[in-house]
Amino acid sequence: MKEQSLSPTGFAQAIIAYYNKGALQIALVTEQIQDNLQLLQQDKSIAKLSSSRVILTTKARFAIAPESLISFWEEVQALSPDLPAIPAEGLSFAELLKQEHLHEDAARFALLFGLKAHPERYYQKHELYFQRSSAEQESFRLLQIEREQRQAYLARVADYLADPSELLRNSDQRQVASELKKILLGEKVEDLHKLLRRRSAEPVDLIVQLRARLGDCLDTADPALDASGLPIAFYADYPRAQLKTSDLPSANHSAFCIDDEDSLDFDDAISLQDTVEGYRLGIHVSNLALHLEAGQALFDQARERVSSLYLAGGIIPMLPPEFSQGQFSLIQNQEKAVLSLYTDFDAELRPGKTQVLAQKIRISENLSYKAVDKDFGKPIFSLIHKMTESLKALRDPEERAEGRRFVYNFTLINGKLIPKKIDLHSSARQMIEELMIHYNSSLAQYALAQHLPLLFRNISRLGSAENDTQLSSAYLDTKAGYHPGIGTDAYLHATSPIRRFVDLINQMQVQNHLTHGQFCFSEDALQSLIPDIEKRIQLIRATVQKSDRYWMLKYIEENLLHQPLEGILRAVVSGQYRVEILPWGKQILLSLDVAPPEYFTFVAYKVDWEKMVLRGDLIE
Repeated sequence: MKEQSLSPTGFAQAIIAYYNKGALQIALVTEQIQDNLQLLQQDKSIAKLSSSRVILTTKARFAIAPESLISFWEEVQALSPDLPAIPAEGLSFAELLKQEHLHEDAARFALLFGLKAHPERYYQKHELYFQRSSAEQESFRLLQIEREQRQAYLARVADYLADPSELLRNSDQRQVASELKKILLGEKVEDLHKLLRRRSAEPVDLIVQLRARLGDCLDTADPALDASGLPIAFYADYPRAQLKTSDLPSANHSAFCIDDEDSLDFDDAISLQDTVEGYRLGIHVSNLALHLEAGQALFDQARERVSSLYLAGGIIPMLPPEFSQGQFSLIQNQEKAVLSLYTDFDAELRPGKTQVLAQKIRISENLSYKAVDKDFGKPIFSLIHKMTESLKALRDPEERAEGRRFVYNFTLINGKLIPKKIDLHSSARQMIEELMIHYNSSLAQYALAQHLPLLFRNISRLGSAENDTQLSSAYLDTKAGYHPGIGTDAYLHATSPIRRFVDLINQMQVQNHLTHGQFCFSEDALQSLIPDIEKRIQLIRATVQKSDRYWMLKYIEENLLHQPLEGILRAVVSGQYRVEILPWGKQILLSLDVAPPEYFTFVAYKVDWEKMVLRGDLIE
């Protein structure tokens, strides 16, 4: 922007003010050819400039010599004009000169440099100068401090990038780890991203390397996880959570857990008592709601992560291990706070009334599915199994095609991939599944009866009931809807608050209602949580699928090359075949010379890691 119009004789031999790399400078114009100026700068170097960039020019003309520029600049610096008061409507520079009665070249330049030297007091907008209020000056000062701190932080990160031996302070580690994840998720962190692009043509690769260097990774690299932007490491030191209620009653009986044999976090337990009328079945879920409040550091961790993540290379818990596997876990021989659901059964094992109760209970044992299946004939397991059959009979689940009975998960043990075969139809798993359905649907009914807003799990249907290709998808809502797969009028998740954020939210609502007759989150607040939760769930699912594909390829490369494999063609993707490998149930991309039928046999001979494709030959 010009502060003074071009003189009739042009700029030759005038001293001008202009910006160069963000800094206001002066120079002596030695020559003008049309709109192009040749300059003698203060460091005696020669430069070229478009006349459109001139901000202010002297009226006088000077001898073309460094001394002319030096002498004029000393004259400008010797002047200390009073900083002007500017009315709220603003003034142009010409109006400011007139207001201050400034006509001499040095005084005019001194005013310009004075205004620019005090951005905390003055700013320019639409060719006018304005004066900041006291509050605006304080805001500007704080913003400048923030900018300076940001620049210092980026300088430390640059040193860290340049020198492998350089260390980052703890606060910088947390910040850069967070910002690297944001970049991977497509969020804007422009200054850091620019710094990374200057260091590498492939910023994503550099980010993955940096995350590993910061410890924000598993012990064994998982490309799908590393490039996902999902949080991995916990950087903060969290104080142990304290119970908010000291007079929580203790149950006069114990409970036991049933989970996978390699489980590290136990969030639900079962109890069975004899009563005069029959039996009382208890389902007890670790009561995190007594420990956490919205806005606390642990709550924010759960909100960011949404759920625990179980991959071949390791577990990324939703909460730090000292809580998920320690303080909140229902560990045997310890008394733990739980949110219990009790259901009474008569002598014929017909279910009756239910009760929701916050209490403490002693955990007698942590059992595995395998151990319970082996001892399923024991009276206690037999009784509970019959109770779950009675509970299931009360539901009206939609008939579905027989699903897969076995699933396979890979686990890295001492660097070797070990497949784990899980029987989904085992007696113990089906019993526990029915108990969890009962707990979740009972809390949903409790919420409806108490007009308590919760995050319900509903089902949307695509297509008509007569359409064989009808599709279903689950979604969260604060309004309950019929759940055809479960066969209930309302359904939600609340049995795994250690592992799922939605369960934690629902538990906090119920617990607060039991204790105070109110809830933590309004319906609007819950609705506002849903988009971010569902977005993160989608990212987690996509990451798990990519991770499964990677480890399936690893397993094939290590164990199954040049051996006949069976596959089911699921789709064609960019000339490659997306194939489900049997019996593993994992999908990979397969490159074949000929199109396969729906069910086929092939021999794999190579893994193309660059394209993440398995190459093979079809067996006729």
